[in-house]
Amino acid sequence: MPQAYLGSWSATLSNDTGTNTRSLVIKQGRIGDDVLTLVADGPAESGTYHCVFTAPLDAVPNDGGRLKLGPSTVTSGVPMSSCSPGGTSTLTLTSGSALRRVNLETGDSLTYTR
Repeated sequence: MPQAYLGSWSATLSNDTGTNTRSLVIKQGRIGDDVLTLVADGPAESGTYHCVFTAPLDAVPNDGGRLKLGPSTVTSGVPMSSCSPGGTSTLTLTSGSALRRVNLETGDSLTYTR
């Protein structure tokens, strides 16, 4: 795992229910280890939600390019019905010390900062 990816990252996104926050932590690990923990919080149609996910490291490129993560797993959620596991994703460091995560199944992306 390249050192530059390690640590805490955060992002916000807005939708029709309001502003949602995302906090992720990337830790050192080997292929198959859970290296990403993501906390998602925000308003829901009837209250709020709090979801915690983990995802394993799937591949580390030799050229320092994108990291590949396996599908995420929901480790806890309130309410659990608001939390759905995610698909395989990639992490890419961008200019300006940001991190972009792209869901390979949906194409959705979100950029995180430190």
